[in-house]
Amino acid sequence: MGQGGSTMGEEPAGAELLLTVFLMAAVPTLVGGAVLLSLFGLTMWATAPLRRRRRARAEDGRTPSGRSRDH
Repeated sequence: MGQGGSTMGEEPAGAELLLTVFLMAAVPTLVGGAVLLSLFGLTMWATAPLRRRRRARAEDGRTPSGRSRDH
């Protein structure tokens, strides 16, 4: 007759459990951070022409609203 008892493996040690929790927290953090940085970079890239136009208008002596600065 075989041995009795649990068929489960032994419980993880403290360090192994801590590493598992750390990895479970790190993966979503890294993926979420990459998504946020990508969105930020795409926003900056997409709005660059608008910022260039505003800067050019400001250098011409006009505010972004179209009024002159002397007004």
